[in-house]
Amino acid sequence: MIGWQGAPSPAAASRVSAAVAYRPCPVPPCTDYPVPSQVRGITIAALQNYLFFTKSVQDQIQAARGWNVNAIRLQIVQDKLVGASGRRYAAGYMTNIRRVVDFALHRHLNVILNAQTEISLGYSANENLPTAATFAFWRHMIHYYGDNPHVVFDLFNEPRFCNWAMWTRSMQSLVDYVRRMGSLNQLWVEGLWWGSTFAGLPHLLSGQGIVYSFHHPGAPWPWQGWVPGYQPGVTGPPLWNAAFGDLAAHRVPMVNGEFVNYIGGYYWPHSTQMVSQYMHYLAGHHVGMVAWSLQPGIMTATNHLGSAVQEPQGAGRLVWRYFHHLPLPPGPYRVETVPQRFRR
Repeated sequence: MIGWQGAPSPAAASRVSAAVAYRPCPVPPCTDYPVPSQVRGITIAALQNYLFFTKSVQDQIQAARGWNVNAIRLQIVQDKLVGASGRRYAAGYMTNIRRVVDFALHRHLNVILNAQTEISLGYSANENLPTAATFAFWRHMIHYYGDNPHVVFDLFNEPRFCNWAMWTRSMQSLVDYVRRMGSLNQLWVEGLWWGSTFAGLPHLLSGQGIVYSFHHPGAPWPWQGWVPGYQPGVTGPPLWNAAFGDLAAHRVPMVNGEFVNYIGGYYWPHSTQMVSQYMHYLAGHHVGMVAWSLQPGIMTATNHLGSAVQEPQGAGRLVWRYFHHLPLPPGPYRVETVPQRFRR
């Protein structure tokens, strides 16, 4: 099993040479495609909860530019667009999606489209891996955006309740399908346990233009014993190495597809120090980052979307400084034990 401290990464274990070039696009050259190590993004979840395009979405996209981002990530309810079976098509919802995407593209932002299947307003299904509806969802997205290098397909939000064999089978089938349907987009695939880790991944997926995305590594999950030899709730560089750093060291394209740290949610004690050292770690491993989100109290202090939350309430100010390439506290590195808060 891969993933214990000092074990080879999946790239090494699958006998892939460290000299292999993992392209962030399906066909060379990669001009106009996002460079994973340089991604600075913010997730906007409005399409997950609202049925229409509102001024709030525009305001968030405009505000995101003030955070010095080059990408926005949109969480889109899969079942709202195509139904749980994939046989229904909500043309009005697609119109709203296209308006949001076009608004961002016209402001020279890359747009990351994400298929969201967790419980949301009016939709109670909680699919843990791609379904027939996921394939239908991406078929419609390919129709509109399949040849646009500035649109990224984040194929499935936070895979959960599965093992690596199930994950590999599902994700490889989905990757193969979107390529077969003509997609020339950069594809993001998220890891296990709500996307939080690639520890234990037996081998990389086949194909080019694949970026490996992870969420909230070391968050206080009650099942965080997925790395053999680690205590539940312990976070810091050893855990980050196993979750994604070992892959990044083999030049596998990687992004932190969601990062958040605030009291009342995902939160690291000694947060100024931990978040700062984490961002230094990302930069040192050439890993891009998408923050979540501009909802008040998470990264912003008020409804004014440029008001960054200060520590220890949340990491908004540190994210703002990181995205603006400003200095962060240097450390030192430490390992932290995080209280278990979530029973997902």
